[in-house]
Amino acid sequence: MKAIEFLEMLTKYAKDYSLIAGESVKRNSHMNNVDEGETVNKEISDAVLVDFINYIGMKHCVDYALYTKDLRKRD
Repeated sequence: MKAIEFLEMLTKYAKDYSLIAGESVKRNSHMNNVDEGETVNKEISDAVLVDFINYIGMKHCVDYALYTKDLRKRD
């Protein structure tokens, strides 16, 4: 798999995950330091997803330039 294909796959998964990220983080609170009663800010969770995917791109010498607004675009 080429790097760009991997990044595109991650983006597809991130689009789906972004819709449920807050609930997922709270549901898995036993695996992180977020209390079940806390609110998980969608803007922050989307920013982390995008930043992480762009970071992986840079590790593969790809300036992927993914934006949080791209997570809202459906294929």
